[in-house]
Amino acid sequence: MPRRPETAYLEAEVLTADSTKLVQILYDLGVDSVQNARERHRQGDIVGRGRFVNKAFEVLVELMNSLNPEQGGEIAANYARLYDYCQRRLLEGHAQQSEPALAEVQSLLEDLREAWQAVMASQSATLLPHDAAGCDPAAVGAEPRYSCVG
Repeated sequence: MPRRPETAYLEAEVLTADSTKLVQILYDLGVDSVQNARERHRQGDIVGRGRFVNKAFEVLVELMNSLNPEQGGEIAANYARLYDYCQRRLLEGHAQQSEPALAEVQSLLEDLREAWQAVMASQSATLLPHDAAGCDPAAVGAEPRYSCVG
């Protein structure tokens, strides 16, 4: 069976992404998966809903695995608790056929994605050289390290 073009595109994007872009991809995939689960719920497609709930759950596992508790400290612990809560709500939503539980997880992931985008935008602005004088070219392309991701 041939691969779909969007699958090949996503695979290439993931293979070439830095850690900050990978977190962005995970948030996008998580939001899309929960949205698809909600659509399947409205259609009465239990198997389809379960498939997308599982995908969203796996995204949350990856996000949790990306946390660095040693560097992130309390912030990483808070994210871990939030991801755990989202996982539990996903499972509850699927088991109890509760669209509001799924909607809550989607909303939380959208908020986290938006916050991540804001942090990345502010980081990008600080990495851009303002002028050539006093700028270390080797540092411009350096990947920043964040306190809550590895």
